[in-house]
Amino acid sequence: MRHKANLKIVGMHCASCSVQIESRLKKLDGIESISVNYANAKAYVEFDTEKIDLKKIQSEFKDLGYDTTGNEEMVGGEMEKKDHSEMDHGKMESGGEDHSQHVKAEGKSDLKKRLYKVLFSGVVGLFMLVSMTILKLDSQVFGYIYLFATLLVLIFAGGEFYKAGIPNFIKRGLANMDTLISLGTLSAFLYSSYNVIFDTGESLYFETAVIIVALILLGRYLEALAKSRAGDAISKLLELGAKEARVIRDGKESMIPVNQVIKGDTIVVKPGEKIPVDGEIISGSSAIDESIVTGESVPVSKEVGDKVIGASVNQSGSFKFKAEKVGAETMLAQIAKMVEEAQGSKAPIQKLVDIISLYFVWVVIAIAILTFIIWSFVLGSSFAVSIIPVVTVLIIACPCALGLATPMSIMVGTGRGATLGILIKNAESLEKLSRVKTLIFDKTGTITEGKPKVLGFETNSTNKNIILKAVASVEDASEHPLADAIVRYAKEKKVGIKEVTNFNAKKGEGVVANIDKKKIVIGKIGFIESNGGVIDGELKKVGERWLKDANSVIWASIGKDESAVFSISDPVKKTSKVAIDLLHKQNIRTVLLTGDNKYVAKAVAKKMQIDEVYFEVSPKDKLLKIGEFKKDGDLVAMVGDGVNDAPALAASDVGIAMGTGTDVAIESADVVLVHGDLLRAAEAIKLSKATNSNIKQNLFWAFFYNTVAIPVAALSLLNPIIASGAMAFSSISVVLNALRLKKTKLK
Repeated sequence: MRHKANLKIVGMHCASCSVQIESRLKKLDGIESISVNYANAKAYVEFDTEKIDLKKIQSEFKDLGYDTTGNEEMVGGEMEKKDHSEMDHGKMESGGEDHSQHVKAEGKSDLKKRLYKVLFSGVVGLFMLVSMTILKLDSQVFGYIYLFATLLVLIFAGGEFYKAGIPNFIKRGLANMDTLISLGTLSAFLYSSYNVIFDTGESLYFETAVIIVALILLGRYLEALAKSRAGDAISKLLELGAKEARVIRDGKESMIPVNQVIKGDTIVVKPGEKIPVDGEIISGSSAIDESIVTGESVPVSKEVGDKVIGASVNQSGSFKFKAEKVGAETMLAQIAKMVEEAQGSKAPIQKLVDIISLYFVWVVIAIAILTFIIWSFVLGSSFAVSIIPVVTVLIIACPCALGLATPMSIMVGTGRGATLGILIKNAESLEKLSRVKTLIFDKTGTITEGKPKVLGFETNSTNKNIILKAVASVEDASEHPLADAIVRYAKEKKVGIKEVTNFNAKKGEGVVANIDKKKIVIGKIGFIESNGGVIDGELKKVGERWLKDANSVIWASIGKDESAVFSISDPVKKTSKVAIDLLHKQNIRTVLLTGDNKYVAKAVAKKMQIDEVYFEVSPKDKLLKIGEFKKDGDLVAMVGDGVNDAPALAASDVGIAMGTGTDVAIESADVVLVHGDLLRAAEAIKLSKATNSNIKQNLFWAFFYNTVAIPVAALSLLNPIIASGAMAFSSISVVLNALRLKKTKLK
């Protein structure tokens, strides 16, 4: 049975660590995939429980020197939530908010410990620097004081370097950033200790070792501080959820913690209160601010039968709703999960960076050895002179900047998208989205509101209500938006719905069913005639007139001689034109691909200034059209919301689904627009371009830094203390550059 685990890794300090973990665990029987993200210190593992369990996986981490906490779930099944950390099981099931608070508390505690280490090593380093360089207190007695003080710093403040860097280096030949720091600081310490103990009179470098530790710890503290800002999208989302719910049970109203709400509970929401879970309104109405999960600031009117989203805010009226999704099933929890998985995924370019990181440390060690040989044996310098460039080379090299370059940008970019209601499922989709040249979209529910209204209804029958009832009863079983319009129209006319038999639908064409032994065929005229139906000649003329008015038209054949025609209009969304304009500014070709008639399609395309339009396209033809566009060589994205769009979404290079659409479409897509706004699609492309540009900037800086810094260090043109500061700054600069994505303008 396939399971997946999301593990928080404690003690991972560099990019090469993540690559080594992946390399080691991939060799285990039963591990199907593993992705270790250095930026958020997490591992995402898929494994076969018949061959390996989570405890064995965690023991492998332990053997490599890393502690892990986390949980597992069944792939494609219900959450099992086997909690393998010290978190309360019930809190995990509450949808993640308590888990988020727990992780945040742990993060604050870790930052405090880091700060104490920085202060301790910094004070000792400053004392030694003043004593050794300004006061010139260099007697053997002071030498022993410096030795003891340095030893304290290396053990209590720098212990994390040696714990992570030395054992794996000795036992398994695995080297990482901590190995370089350990070798550099220990070289300075051991050489200085030798000079003190044997009173050689040679220079001491205790203050160098201590200040290197202090500066690197300071760098890691600032990096962790910045990274906590970069990855706060998930915790901020979860913290916005309601803490309590007003539930009616056994006729009594009471307040209970939100994690105790169960499916089927009746919940009361009053003005100004947050909606605790997802559900459907059963009485009352209100305007609700859903900006928390959709990014849309305008309140949405809701009434009986409408869905409500947990964590959104009730603006005005009171209402009751039935709880349908609780805990980890709520939209808020699912969004948080999707964002976390996206942040943990790797962009294609990261594979190259991982390979470089894997060998980088060994290359640096080789350069350090070569540096010592040249200085000592070729140039004939003393050991004291030769050791300084060696320490500098070991300290200034920084695979961390390389390792952070891509995942930090992905974390910030996907987090920024989530706050706008743009859910990008993985890093590969984010990268592809930046290269999209053609954006294809469906009309109904994508450019238009997706809530069409019946403007006209004609029939050749003497009893319009009987015909309307028959057509609405069949359409009630259909998922098409135009079918919904007819059903709503029938309800407005207070016409009931009857049970139908032998219902059969052909996507993009029409539906067939039986009522009271009468055959009902609804859809396009060609579909109706091919299924034995007949449309009255006068009604054909009426329908053709409505078509020329740029309305959608639905024909219906009832029995042998009765027929009807409906004129339906679906208003264009207010933001669609803005979205098209933004896409054109990005030099993206826009294409309308719709099953609607040519009059409606052309009218919408003209109004929106869409580059190309294709009408009366079946779901199969949409698929073929996607293939044709892809043959041009440019990347193609498709935006849609219906069941009939799912194949095209899956076939396109990047599928973008409206979050207001069907579950099938959402599952088939790479990007989900929670609010169902085409403007978000244009913003998603702009965000992806900004993110990929940010990644390239980070990688350039990381490669440039190491290319220049290491030779300069080998030539002894840098002091080791300055080198340690430069190394710390290189990582921080990458994180700070990634954080700029939070302020990127998308409109």
